[in-house]
Amino acid sequence: MKYFIGILLLMGIVSCSNDEDNKVVVNEVGINGTWKPFKYEFRGKNIALNDCEDKGVIMINADFSGAYDRYEKGVSGNCNLSDSFVGKWTYDSLYNTLTITYTDAGVTKTLKKEVQSFSDTELRINDNSKDLDNTPGNDQAILVFRKE
Repeated sequence: MKYFIGILLLMGIVSCSNDEDNKVVVNEVGINGTWKPFKYEFRGKNIALNDCEDKGVIMINADFSGAYDRYEKGVSGNCNLSDSFVGKWTYDSLYNTLTITYTDAGVTKTLKKEVQSFSDTELRINDNSKDLDNTPGNDQAILVFRKE
């Protein structure tokens, strides 16, 4: 009887899990590479990027270190680096989230991007950073990246 109770207790301990164990964060090799912005897709239309937006990059190395740079056109017409982060990437396939964790002034921060889809050549990210229809407010669009 003691043997039977011992086995039941052992099975109960082994079967217990933590919510953290259920989180699916993976580093998918197919998402590695240097991704350059290519175009916006908004309301069924392809919208070309301006010269500054073309300079952006998502870089994901084999060890998942990498960088994220985004440029915007300033009021004077010059290209301004609006976001630049160097850190460690993860891809969460359960929530389709690409996250870079980086340090800024000694504080650990994260930047998350919702991935619509990706293939060996194309990465599609939901983006609401730009007004694409000339009405006040930013629009929900897809920013399409191509692998270099």
